[in-house]
Amino acid sequence: MKHLLLLSTVLLAISPVSASFGQVRFEKAEPIWTAAEKGEVNSSVAFVSGFDWDGALPLKLRLSGCSIFRVFVNGEFAAYGPARGPHGWFRMDEWDLSRVAKKGRNRLTIEGVAYNTTTYYIIEHAPFLQAEVVAGGKVVLATGDGWWMAVPTPRIRQVPRYSLQRAQSEVYEVDHLWDAARRNVVGWNPVTLEIKKQPPVKLLERGAPYPKFEMDRTYRPTDALSVKLRTGDLGKEPNVWDEKMSFLGRTYSRDILQYVPVLDWWKRSVEPKSKVEVEQWKINSSCGVRYEGAINDTGFLRLKVKVGKPGRILVGFDEALVDGKLDFINRFGCNNIVTWDVREPGEYELESFEPYTFKYAEVIMLEGEATVVTLEMRTYKNPNATRACVLTDPADRKIFEAARETFMQNAVDVFTDCPSRERAGWLCDSYFTGPAENFFTGKNEIERTFLRNFALAEEFPHLPEGMVPMCYPGDHINKNYIPNWSMWFILEIANYFERTGDRETVELLKPRVEGLLMFYAKYLNQDGLLENLPAWVFVEWSHANEPKLVNEGVNYPSNMTYSEVLAKAAKLYGRNELLAQSERIRKLIRERSFDGKWFRDNSRQPDVTETCQYYAFFHGIATPKLYPELWKKLTTEFGPERRQKGLYKDVWPSNAFIGNLMRLIILKREGLSAQVGKEVRGYYLKMAEQTGTLWENDSPHASCNHGFASYVALLLRAYPGSLTDR
Repeated sequence: MKHLLLLSTVLLAISPVSASFGQVRFEKAEPIWTAAEKGEVNSSVAFVSGFDWDGALPLKLRLSGCSIFRVFVNGEFAAYGPARGPHGWFRMDEWDLSRVAKKGRNRLTIEGVAYNTTTYYIIEHAPFLQAEVVAGGKVVLATGDGWWMAVPTPRIRQVPRYSLQRAQSEVYEVDHLWDAARRNVVGWNPVTLEIKKQPPVKLLERGAPYPKFEMDRTYRPTDALSVKLRTGDLGKEPNVWDEKMSFLGRTYSRDILQYVPVLDWWKRSVEPKSKVEVEQWKINSSCGVRYEGAINDTGFLRLKVKVGKPGRILVGFDEALVDGKLDFINRFGCNNIVTWDVREPGEYELESFEPYTFKYAEVIMLEGEATVVTLEMRTYKNPNATRACVLTDPADRKIFEAARETFMQNAVDVFTDCPSRERAGWLCDSYFTGPAENFFTGKNEIERTFLRNFALAEEFPHLPEGMVPMCYPGDHINKNYIPNWSMWFILEIANYFERTGDRETVELLKPRVEGLLMFYAKYLNQDGLLENLPAWVFVEWSHANEPKLVNEGVNYPSNMTYSEVLAKAAKLYGRNELLAQSERIRKLIRERSFDGKWFRDNSRQPDVTETCQYYAFFHGIATPKLYPELWKKLTTEFGPERRQKGLYKDVWPSNAFIGNLMRLIILKREGLSAQVGKEVRGYYLKMAEQTGTLWENDSPHASCNHGFASYVALLLRAYPGSLTDR
């Protein structure tokens, strides 16, 4: 492909590789995996070994692999990773082990899950682990050296996916043996698996800060729950995300699933019956307990229980309640349950392998009896969002801190849309999260890594030539993409360069930009406007995204974005002919979209959306000087209270993603800081108060923690001159 050849030329031109984009290597470690489970979906293996340490020398673990790993030293949690990389590359983490290791002999357990399926979350690749322990600069243990044992973990493979976009949910069959194994208790004699060396891979530095894994211990029991089996017609089954329902990657068919927790939950009525005023609560098949945290947080669910009679423990969780109930099945459509089938009485400290997002959690048992001692979270967040809040208004401070939390939870190794349903590196979201990173951390290291993933990918399987994925790293075997998101990608590159001056990254991305420009050119009509764009054309979560507006004929918001893309690309790469093309498109849009009162969304339809007006002003098609009457209406009669007042019912309203945010940015550009401050409270205070995070929509029916919304912190009026979006 032409754009891939161009990329190769760029890479050769900036050699050596290690100086250019962070290529690294292991000193001794080689990739390994087991022969028995190499191709199984949701394969979970623990690699166990040991090392000696003098208690003084610097001690680190270098780790890479596919898919995900967590590390224990002498039974204590030490690390989780590695950071995600692009097709053909894998990132290497370097974790400090000195805080958990002891002087003398140490037990190292690296638990890995190879999902062996396509997701929007992690690149699909043959599983491997490559790791080495380095003490004082000397490798003291390395995969491939023959001193490792591989054993199965208690995780059950044949379970449904967590969501359409992520891989399998978590179910465990638990006894005391596994915890003893992590701590190297004498007498452990496990079944071992044959270890084989795997093909070498290309490695990149992590390119992201290391989470601190701090504990959120604010979760407290609030309600005793009545648990009853429902009878009669139960209605439509929830999405199980089995082989029949999932079209993104391999998974298991319903008839071979060993556990289906979402159906176990759905078949039961789980209702609050009384308030809880004690810290510990007994649960059984008819009684559960609800926990509530201070905020909607992200991390690893931890549960400490005393099991009297063995049985199956289910922990369901979500970001919000619906009519006072936990209803993740209908509200969110994800299998928000972690299950532990406990086989022996005793005390257990249980922890999820994957990070999840929740403010509320409910613990029930299908059979047996137990006492829930604590429920807490080991957080998984960006630690560098340390900018002090200088706001004095309590509402503004609350919104600021919600924006900070939203950023921290969506910027661990790449920018994600949400840390829950997908954990995917979505474009467009990232356009807004980039300035938020600069604002909160003073740097753009996550954005640099995020953008370079697109540059360094050896290929984008299943996509047309020139197109980039709508979210990345991830796989798109359904061949879906969002042409508009690739436009926001180019706009983000331009804004990133204005913030950082990082010309090297801009040049690395040049072949991608050129490939996209060639792709767009195929859909220009005789007038030079984009028409009938393919795949998933996306403008906003509102009427502005009705198929008749975005898929048929000329969609003006798409062309408005394209006009700015051409102008930005012209400036980035010295393509003056693109600037002339941009101006021609802007002129045509003004002539054909504006009907004397409003900018219409589509060349064939009369519909008018609020969002289309914001696209026009955001991308420079309109200005207050060019359209004074429209500007007056938008600034004086639109905003958070417009629908409540019943104004302009013929103009379809905007939503949080992304029309409302575009509106606020436009107002800020024009110096209306006081109005911005008032409207920020109107749009976002309810979110900050309810969940402590900012939402995907203006109501809590989808993600209540969406990375793009962290941009709101830049708009609060105590920070004049902080706007860096253009």
